[in-house]
Amino acid sequence: MNIVLFGALAFAAIKLVGILQNLTPRLVTIERQISDVVKKVQDLTQTVHEKINSIGGRASATVGSVEGIAQSASRQFERYSPFVIGSLTAIRLVKALTEVKKGRSLGKATSRKGILKKSPPKSLLGKVLGAVRR
Repeated sequence: MNIVLFGALAFAAIKLVGILQNLTPRLVTIERQISDVVKKVQDLTQTVHEKINSIGGRASATVGSVEGIAQSASRQFERYSPFVIGSLTAIRLVKALTEVKKGRSLGKATSRKGILKKSPPKSLLGKVLGAVRR
């Protein structure tokens, strides 16, 4: 009985060696394919990294440009804001004076409603649009 089991074991070992010899070339082929895929992935990773760095550099330059424009606009606004505020105040004063000349009280002429009140429209189209708005 032991001899039969030993023979079966020897037969299984011989078959196993044959199967392993057949699998060895397949495993080598698969290993080559995997190493090729790994190389391609590494190349792709390098390319993506370079593209991201390029895009990041461009975005950084754009942000710097926008900051420069914003600072320039801010300086211009600070430079001319007193003139704008002065002219708006002068316009309101002139409007208030014309309203006082028309006979309105100084309080109504300088109130927000008195300043924002528009003069009556001069043209027919203006009269029609004014009537539609009311």
